[in-house]
Amino acid sequence: MSENLSVQKTIRYGGGFLVFAAAVSFLVLKGTDMRIVWEALSKASLAFLAAGILLAEVFHLAEGMNLRILLRAFGYPVTFWQGMKYAYIGFFFSSITPSSTGGQPAQLYAMKKDGIEIAHGTLALIGELASFQIAVFFMELMAIAALIRGKVTPSAELLVLAELGFLLNILFITGLLSVMFSRRLKKKILGFLYGGIDRFPVKNKDKWKERLDGAFHDFQTCADLIRQKPRMMGRVFLVSVCQVVCWFSIPYMVCLAMGENAARYPQMFLLQTVLFMTTALLPFPGAAGISEYAFMKLFSGVFVKNPLAAATLVNRGISFYSLLIISALMMVFLWNYKGAGKCRNLSDGNS
Repeated sequence: MSENLSVQKTIRYGGGFLVFAAAVSFLVLKGTDMRIVWEALSKASLAFLAAGILLAEVFHLAEGMNLRILLRAFGYPVTFWQGMKYAYIGFFFSSITPSSTGGQPAQLYAMKKDGIEIAHGTLALIGELASFQIAVFFMELMAIAALIRGKVTPSAELLVLAELGFLLNILFITGLLSVMFSRRLKKKILGFLYGGIDRFPVKNKDKWKERLDGAFHDFQTCADLIRQKPRMMGRVFLVSVCQVVCWFSIPYMVCLAMGENAARYPQMFLLQTVLFMTTALLPFPGAAGISEYAFMKLFSGVFVKNPLAAATLVNRGISFYSLLIISALMMVFLWNYKGAGKCRNLSDGNS
């Protein structure tokens, strides 16, 4: 894929996302007195809003740190700013593409430009994603317990989405860990790819098979390295836990910023966890639409002093749109920043 085509696709996806986001905002504000909304927004505490944005930015920071930890374990002298570059690129392209399909390919493209092998970059991304999803899983267990005990009572459609999202996360984690550590699964995947090479009119079939063998060997070497370094993975997991806790704490900051006191932090955290679970199944860019709808349903009893539409806009503005803007700006800056450039002194074998 040429860089021009990539730019064209980015513009197309970005334009489509803006139209979709505008439509969602219109639906959120429909039937609401805009004067009351603007009044509520103008009275919000800037200090708590800033604290919410800082908590949100931990999401980028944690992913950048974890990718750096994993890639350095594979022998690449990745700098802090390189790790952050991959994090910003991943968030931006995941946010504007359906089902977040654009994030990982864009990250791998950036890693390849920096001299990181595709197999190693892929495993680092899988390891980081698996750590995040496992951290989310433990939060979801608390939410499921709260649902069973009746401490959180979402509507019927949100309850179904949350339960399906929980089950999907279990399957997702199982799949990620299987790809990382199951030799049998990797052999089946390799055999499938061999069959594709034999079936299609590809030139130099033996060379393609040799490349696949080399990539899978590198992938397995890195997977073995992860298995041999439980302390390293423990560090990655702790970073992911901090990432999730900070991200799921944003609604509470919004609550404080808008002067609400109807709910305590544990309840807000559980509500946000359930909200996250409801978005897992739906392939909307940035979970736009379902996130706003679920927030208005779940938090209707929390925001009683302010219009719910205003609280929804502030929450999504901090937890998603501010991160999207930051990722876009930092992605452009770091792409041209020498300190986030090519890995030059790789260890022997890159493993």
